[in-house]
Amino acid sequence: MGAAALLGGCASNQQPDTESVTVRIGSKPFTEQKILGYLAYERLRRIDWIRAVDEIGAGNSLSNWEATAAGDQHLYWEYTGTAWLQLPPRHERRITDPESLFERVQADADSQRLQLADPAPFSNEYVIAADARWAERADVTTISDLAAHIRNGGDSPGVAVNEEFFHRQDGWRGLASYYEIETANGEPFIVTSIGLTYELLEQDRVQIASGFATDPQLNRSSVTVLEDDRDYFLPYQPAPTAYAPLINEHPEIFERLSPVVSALDKSTIRGLNSRVLLDGDHPFTVATQFLETEVLDDA
Repeated sequence: MGAAALLGGCASNQQPDTESVTVRIGSKPFTEQKILGYLAYERLRRIDWIRAVDEIGAGNSLSNWEATAAGDQHLYWEYTGTAWLQLPPRHERRITDPESLFERVQADADSQRLQLADPAPFSNEYVIAADARWAERADVTTISDLAAHIRNGGDSPGVAVNEEFFHRQDGWRGLASYYEIETANGEPFIVTSIGLTYELLEQDRVQIASGFATDPQLNRSSVTVLEDDRDYFLPYQPAPTAYAPLINEHPEIFERLSPVVSALDKSTIRGLNSRVLLDGDHPFTVATQFLETEVLDDA
């Protein structure tokens, strides 16, 4: 994380002419989403005229999207790739340019009483990781290299993928078809939970594993991320996603979140995730300390 603190947004802490505004803030249940949720919650809670309500950690992508569109919840963070592929109206067309994807997701949201703020700089797209020693020995640095290595009769690696990645339309089956990856029957192919794929790599039980670009385990020297050289994976940039009537009436909410959003590059979010996943800190503590040290209030 950068050492220099970022100045806060220009929105005022002063209460507007209206009564206090309730903002119910949710998230999905995994670590990164909880951190993002608490960053928004704690940032908005410090505004005098906002009554922030913590509903963080409940619900999946669809339930959060629908609850926010209905006004039962007011704000959470959604990923552009998830919104495009998994949420209404759901699209099959692959768009790998981040700006183009965001514009189209934003248009979908607008039609459903939702507004998306500008997304964070980082993308938490899927990645294919390899045991670093195996990758060096096999001269595999890209996913195309992996496919060619197997097709050309090289030693077939064991593969571990998380369960969601195995079943998703943009997951393993789509990737294997796109890159023409053939897995050998004699090598292990393990479908497991998120996070355990890296442990299987460390134990040398597999040589290839699925992961996410912001996983702190990717900082290990024993792991190499294979380049997605044919741009299969879509960008997954998180954007504050809110009930549109709330933002229309109080645009200061997005203004207040803007410095937080812009502070979150890939190395920063990996560091925050690491504190929770590897060090055992609570997401609320991690988010609060980040705001206090990296995103300073201007009041």
